[in-house]
Amino acid sequence: MEEKAAVLIAVNEVPATPMGGQPRTYKRTLLTSENLEIEQIEIARPGVVQQASGAEEVMTLYYIVGGEATLRQEKEDMSVSVGCLLVVSRGTPRESELLVKSEGLTLLAIRPRLRHRGCKDSSDGPAEGLLRVVNPAEVPPYEPAGHVGTVNRRLFLDERVEVIEGRIEAGGGAEEHLHEDLEQVLYVLEGAQEPLLIYYPRGTPHGTSEGVSQPLKLLVIYSPPLREAAARR
Repeated sequence: MEEKAAVLIAVNEVPATPMGGQPRTYKRTLLTSENLEIEQIEIARPGVVQQASGAEEVMTLYYIVGGEATLRQEKEDMSVSVGCLLVVSRGTPRESELLVKSEGLTLLAIRPRLRHRGCKDSSDGPAEGLLRVVNPAEVPPYEPAGHVGTVNRRLFLDERVEVIEGRIEAGGGAEEHLHEDLEQVLYVLEGAQEPLLIYYPRGTPHGTSEGVSQPLKLLVIYSPPLREAAARR
């Protein structure tokens, strides 16, 4: 049997196309897999406000890769910047505005597509109608099993997807392993010359047994979730 291999995607080499109805906003479709849809959204200049009407039809997670903005909502305004995760549940009214304060804003949009193994589809059940912001600084860190010099913070977990911000120090990393029933995605936030997305299909061996040569900051996505216990350090 042929061994499965990781898929490396150079983000900047993926074509950027205009998003309809959103001025000076572009998207790069990075991955459409069995369980996940991942896009990078780039807003080109300050002062651009994203707004729409109606309600979200599927849950989407937006991780801020670069820039800062003000999230304007009915009850209160909130500053969001690099590292924040915006959780937009199904049924959330599209009445909030995202006002870009920096020279640009880059978001990673994550949508789970899981439709099997007893997991609910994102369009099933009652609408949740929730928008919330997760700040990694407020999330307890933990050391994942089988890793050295690695600190994780779990930003989001439900029955379909798990999103983790991870940091690996030079010389650290993971033992060689694989996940038979999980897809895994790494987005290299820091430590690579260019933005890089790495996709591991189910059953793909991976690891850094010799340790990484320089510190890395990663966004780690599992679908379905790994659900490793997030013990405090």
